[in-house]
Parts: sequence; structure tokens; C-alpha cells
Amino acid sequence: MLLALEPLPASEGDCLLLHWGTAAAPKLAVIDGGPSGTYKKQLRKRLLAYLAASGKTTLPIELVMVSHIDGDHILGIKDLFAEVREEVDAGKKSAFQLKRLWHNTFNDVLDDGIDKYYKQLPASLVAAVGGAPSAALQGKLKAELAAKGVAADEAAEVSHDVASMLASQADGRELRNDHRVLFDANRTATLNSPFVDKNGKPTLVTAGPKAAVTVADLSILVVGPLADDIQALQTEFDKYIKAKGLTADAVVAAYADKSVPNLSSIVCLATFGSGAHKASILFTGDARGDKVIEGLKGAGVLKGATLKVDVLKVPHHGSSRNVEEGFFDQIVARHYVFSGNGKYGNPDRETLEWLTHSRGKGNDYTITLTYTVDEIDKTRKAYCEAHGTPWSAARDSLAPFLKQRRADGYKFELREGDPSPIELGDEQVPW
Repeated sequence: MLLALEPLPASEGDCLLLHWGTAAAPKLAVIDGGPSGTYKKQLRKRLLAYLAASGKTTLPIELVMVSHIDGDHILGIKDLFAEVREEVDAGKKSAFQLKRLWHNTFNDVLDDGIDKYYKQLPASLVAAVGGAPSAALQGKLKAELAAKGVAADEAAEVSHDVASMLASQADGRELRNDHRVLFDANRTATLNSPFVDKNGKPTLVTAGPKAAVTVADLSILVVGPLADDIQALQTEFDKYIKAKGLTADAVVAAYADKSVPNLSSIVCLATFGSGAHKASILFTGDARGDKVIEGLKGAGVLKGATLKVDVLKVPHHGSSRNVEEGFFDQIVARHYVFSGNGKYGNPDRETLEWLTHSRGKGNDYTITLTYTVDEIDKTRKAYCEAHGTPWSAARDSLAPFLKQRRADGYKFELREGDPSPIELGDEQVPW
């Protein structure tokens, strides 16, 4: 049995490769594609290496999933689909077969008028190219949040999230359009398949009464986003638009709540195998920890005090504003994956403090960082200083904290900047 997760270095973003099946017949999924440049620097090279090792002329990718539309998750996927579309338009055979896309593109699926809103947005609020968030909007949001008493570092992170989400609307629409071309050419399945209505029209990938779905023998239970939260988000947006008109102030007001930007992240529990060989991975995107817990309870998989999984992709690159210490008491893993290079302060030292404290000294587990501790600390320090936040190595750096934890008898294994897959089965990824 083969089940492995391969986290790729993706700057401040997520780019994860999921392998399952058997060594003789491996399957592949791509979960998020990182920010601009990740596809060319990391993802494309890995996919081409797999293709060469397979001996095939085309690499089947069973599932491509965008957890949500922030640029540090969607841009690599947009580049992947754009490349395949260009090859289809030119009548060429593509190196990659993109069999299924999960992407919560609201304007198509909900028919809620986001396109109309987006097209009317002032140019100062949306990105000109590449999903880069608007500096003007970030500054306005930071001022709004500061007026509400939000700390400077949190205000900076929240304002970036909100600006990125608005900027990424264009990227989400481009990805949707490229998928439509591939669908029309019979190169891929219906968007969000098998999440469709009775007429075969795509619906949002959300939690609900549905059982786990199966994708090429991989069981995937979607536990987020919660449908009620998505509807509430859209209702709130509509309310501000109708009441105040589509102005910068209205958009800021609609999205200034720090909980809003990441409510839409797809959260899912992937399991494969049976009996003693059954293993599980919890994908969380940038979801809030309390929403992850709520979704797991609603799906009936968190029935007691603790859910045990083999791998937990820690929410939002280890940001301390997305989880609390109790989160790690309720979800216990053999492997914890932190994507992020230190930009925007992620992963936060506080999150690692909560995790290690929760697990105590008597447990063996692995912490995987997609960059080395030194690289992360260097970037975190530069970020803090650029935003006027004092930096103390003793108080803020990951390196002395992790060293002291190990000296105090904590048994975790630290994997830093290691691109090798986290192997969960009795067979290994064959390439």
C-alpha cells in the first residue's frame, strides 16, 4: 500500500503532492500550487520528473484541488491549467492529464454576481498582474483594524489576506475559464465532480450530510467549508453592496472581520488502505482552527476528545491567529507539516510552542518545515523589522526555542527544508 504526502517549497504558500495506490500503479493529486513562480521553479519540474520515471507519454493527475483563491495557493494551479490549455489550443498532446478540478469559484457555482462586483471594483483595490495584492487596500485595512485595537502584526497579516482574496478573484476566473476549455475538449471532468446538483451542474465543495467521496480509490471526506458560513459570507457582502454602494469603504467594511478571508478553505480528510495499513491525512488550507474542529465534529469523525491522524497540514502556514493551543489537543498527528518560508511571520513560534507543549515529552512525532529553520528565521526577522515590530532572537526566533525543547527531552523529529515524501504505507513513491 502506497500513501505519501510530498510538501514542496512554495515560498509563503502551499504546494502539496499526494501519492497513493501501489508502487506498481501509483496515483497522484496536486493540492494547491503556491504563489507566482512556484509552478516553474518547483511543481512543473517535479511533475515532469514523475512523467519521465513512469515511462509514459502523459502523466495522469487524478485530482487538482485549490483549497481557496488566495494567490499563495492558486497561482501555481492557474499556471498549470494555462499551460495545458495552450497545448490543447495548439492541437498538441499535453504532458499532463488533469482529470478533475476542485475549485470553489463562487460566481459560476453560486451564480451570485461576483463577476458583476469584481468588474466594478476600483482599480486601486485589485491586482494589475499576477494576483499581487493592492498596497492601497492593505494600507486602508491596516488603518481600519488598528482603529479597532488590532495589534500591528495581526493587522498586517489580515490586510494581506483580504487584499489577496480580492486580487485573486481574477486568477480564479482565469482558472475557471481554462478548465471550461479543457472540459469542452473532453480533457477533464465537470468542475468539482462529483459535487454536482441533480441537473449535473457544479456545486461548491462544502461540508454537509454527504458521505465521503471516492477519487481513484482514495476516500475524501470534506469537512469544510461549512455551507452556512459560505452563505453568510455572501449575504454579508451583498448587504454592504446594497446599503453603501460598491466603494472602497464598503469592501473594507465587508471584509474587515479577520475571520472572513479563510472561511472558504476546503478542509478534507483523505484516507487510504484498510486495517493496519489504513492511513489518513487532514488537509486544512488556511481554515480557522475552530472551523476545522466544528467541521470534524459535524461530520462525525471527531466524536470524543481527540481525533488521531497520520498527517496534519497545519492551518495557514502555522499562523497563531488561525489556531489556539487546544487545537493540538483535539487533533493529534504522527506528522505535522508547516508550509511557509517566514514571510508574514509564518510559521509563528507561538504555534510551535502550543504544539510541542500539547504533545509533551513522552511522544514521538515529526515536524516538517518546507524551509530550514535558519531560512525561516531570517525571513521572519526581516518581516518584523520592516513592519516596525521589535525582534528578539531569544523571544522570537525558532532556532533557540526548538533547540531548547530538544534539550528538555521533547522527542519530536525535525525535518527542515526536506523535499522527500512523508511515507505512510509499506511501499514507497517509486520515483
